Amino acid sequence: MNQEPLLSAFTRLRDNLLSMSRHILQNEDDASDAIQEAFCRLWPIRNKIKSEKEAAALTVTTTRNICIDQIRKKARFPELDIETNNECDEDNSEKENLLERFQTVKLLIEKRLTENQRKILELRDYQGLEIEDIANRLNMQPATIRMNFIKSEKNY
Repeated sequence: MNQEPLLSAFTRLRDNLLSMSRHILQNEDDASDAIQEAFCRLWPIRNKIKSEKEAAALTVTTTRNICIDQIRKKARFPELDIETNNECDEDNSEKENLLERFQTVKLLIEKRLTENQRKILELRDYQGLEIEDIANRLNMQPATIRMNFIKSEKNY
């Protein structure tokens, strides 16, 4: 088990990674989360990393990409105030958290999908119908159903 290059590179670069993440994300907590996520993503491949130089490059690149992904996610859904923090407040129960997530997904579906895409999504994901059955039910071609289904998956 060769985890030394990753651990030493991460330990040596932690302050620089935090500074870079803070600069990109403009938020201390999000920056810390990005660094932790980068380390978690790299940990499963620690045995494949040969040198500290390679580990450093992977750590910096992965951290930067995670920061960029977070910015893109916030830019893509500006109408929602989506928290990237998964911690539960002491006041919130697990049911309230689940209900809140459900409402967020429901809002995304309503805002981002057309009426046909919503119908297709409901028939496919909630009722478990096949493409051909949906096409028959909506009087549409199966290819049209597939295209709308693919578009609806990209939109939410």
